[in-house]
Order: sequence, then structure tokens, then C-alpha cells
Amino acid sequence: MTEAEQVFVATGEEEEGESKMKRPPRKTEQAVDLLDETQQRAAAAYLAYIDAERQLEEAYKDQEGQAERVYGEVVERTRKACEESIAQSRRAYEESVTQTRKTCEESIARALRSRDDSERKAREAYSDTVARTWAVFTKARK
Repeated sequence: MTEAEQVFVATGEEEEGESKMKRPPRKTEQAVDLLDETQQRAAAAYLAYIDAERQLEEAYKDQEGQAERVYGEVVERTRKACEESIAQSRRAYEESVTQTRKTCEESIARALRSRDDSERKAREAYSDTVARTWAVFTKARK
């Protein structure tokens, strides 16, 4: 071995000795590894918790949106049913008014015909009575 090789071997041995001294004992490394693993699991669990919260919030928002849509549909159906009912009531009212007017006009026409008939009969009776009265009066004067 040359001197350069001996220096290299000696330097390598020194480094191994120094690294052995710098290295923590094996149990300490295991404890640190266990803590790292536990911390990583805790971080993963926390991320899963945050994700679950986000999913729960989305589910609540979806349910709220669905309830709002159903409410809107019910309100719209109710509004349409109300409008149809109002329209039907108006048609019934208009038909009733039309029928009532027709009945009223027919009743007025019958009343006017009855009055005309009564007046005509009364005029005829008056004329007959006046004619008889004058006939009796003229006979009595002769």
C-alpha cells in the first residue's frame, strides 16, 4: 500500500467512526420514525376530516337546492291552479250574468206583453162600456 492509499483508508475509517458517533442510537431512530409515521397518519386523518366536512357541506347545499327547487315547483303549481280557478270562476260568473240578463229580458218582455194585453182588454172593456152607456142614454132620450 502506498502512502496515498493508507491516507485514504485511514480517512475512510475516520469517517465511519465519526458517523457512528454522530448517529443516534437505534431505539431513538425507531421512536422518531414512529413519531413521523404517527404524525403522517394524523395529517392524513385531518385531511380526510377536512374532505368529509367539504363533502358534507356540498351535500347540505345540494339538499337545500333540491328543497328550493321543489318549493318553487309547488309554488308554481299552486299559482297555476289558483289562476285556473279564478278563470273558471270568472267564466261561471260571466255565464251566470249572461243567463240572468237573458232571463231578466225575457221576464221584462213577458211583463210588457202582459201589460199591453191588459191595457188592450181594458180599452176594449172601456169602449164597450162607453158604447153601451151612450146607447142606453140615447134610447132613454128618445
